[in-house]
Amino acid sequence: MRKNILMLINGFGIEQNDSYNVYSENLMPNLDRLTKLGIFGSINTTDFDYKEGYRKFSIGITEELTYNIVNNALYSESFKNNDVFKYIINDLNIDNRRLHVICFWDNDSTIYQLIGYLKEILNKTNSNIFVHIIFKQLSIKEYKNIEKNLNTLNYEFGSRVKIGALSGFNNSNFYKDFIKMLIYETGEKWKDISKKIDVLKESRTKPIDSRIFSLNSGFSIKDNDNILYFNYSNVDVTSFTNEFINSKRVDLNLSTIKFYSLFPVISNNLNVPYLYEYALSSTYTLDSLKKVNAKCIVMAKKDHCNIINYYLTGLRNNYDNDLRYMATDNNFIYDSTTLLNTISTLNENLIIINYDIDDCKTIEEIQNKLSKIDVVIGNVYDYVMKNNFALFISSLYGIEKEMYNSKHELCKVNFSNRSMIILLDNLIDKSKYVLNEGTSYDLSNTIMWNINNSYKNSGLLKKKSGIMSIFYK
Repeated sequence: MRKNILMLINGFGIEQNDSYNVYSENLMPNLDRLTKLGIFGSINTTDFDYKEGYRKFSIGITEELTYNIVNNALYSESFKNNDVFKYIINDLNIDNRRLHVICFWDNDSTIYQLIGYLKEILNKTNSNIFVHIIFKQLSIKEYKNIEKNLNTLNYEFGSRVKIGALSGFNNSNFYKDFIKMLIYETGEKWKDISKKIDVLKESRTKPIDSRIFSLNSGFSIKDNDNILYFNYSNVDVTSFTNEFINSKRVDLNLSTIKFYSLFPVISNNLNVPYLYEYALSSTYTLDSLKKVNAKCIVMAKKDHCNIINYYLTGLRNNYDNDLRYMATDNNFIYDSTTLLNTISTLNENLIIINYDIDDCKTIEEIQNKLSKIDVVIGNVYDYVMKNNFALFISSLYGIEKEMYNSKHELCKVNFSNRSMIILLDNLIDKSKYVLNEGTSYDLSNTIMWNINNSYKNSGLLKKKSGIMSIFYK
């Protein structure tokens, strides 16, 4: 088995035509040199953050497995016989109680599936339903689908279903503002969703960052209301319920409000019954490591490690000695000497080093960070070649955002759609191999094969045909 190092510059990718031209060979001379020296290619990516990136890298899927569970339940109509769902129906039929659906909206499937559940609830009850939307989309391009789906919700059901509060998941005052609006109906109000969407697009605000607003009135929480968290991931709703509990509204008896969820949520102060258990993945990074009898260490920001581990262990919150983590919050990975001294002490076969540029606020900040990373790349490459290791350089996702340059001009930075991949390995003859099309999941399989050639899953590295090899020498 061989030692492999994967350097990830997350957020960085192959710059698109409408981008500012952040990258240049002068900015990153080592990276430019290595694209020519090693085996260079690219991978497809539609992801925009480290969570989506690691999910794709580890288990190869574009959305949570929980979507498949709900899809199957809708297709077979088995959701109608779900015990918790039937309990919700029965509870709503007591004095025609009202239902608030707090919907965590990831993609188009969310609304399609929500509509399926709402139709059955309306068919079995006389309840009024208020849908409150939490945007988790990361691209401004998503507003087109958001507007279409919100209009569908508005017109599909008539007066018995109304859209109440809406907010981005990354709103800095998310919990406080969201619950305040649900309790008091205070805040920004819009009747025309198209006009609000236009404002958000013009301000270049990503859906996940949008501030709280509402589309209808009369949706405030009342005694005996029910709340359903329509979630696909393990959301922490403790702050939600804390805000309810700390509410000063004297006419609201919080003990009469009941909470439910689609999948389990984290709540330290309340038991929340849920409809479905989480799915587990049968193929994932830790399983692949064990197949080749290898170990891995991931260098990442401390608050990212638990999420990364969740995906690398196949949607489990397990901890394993074969998969370790090292926090990088002190930025030691930007110092070549410290980083290489650390690497030299490690026994793991795979070392993943996470850099990121998606937290940068200006173009100059991105360029400064990329320049520092490039210096480290050059030194890591020398170390790898000296010790006969393998080095992969890539990114799990890109960014698409607007930021200011040094002239205070607002410019677009677009690293979306494709990420570069560079393979540097003395034991792989560049004249005989090429990197095929694929995704970060194929990159993961390629690394596993390079650690131990007994690994059988398909990867990116392919032998050239005899004729083509003549042109690549």
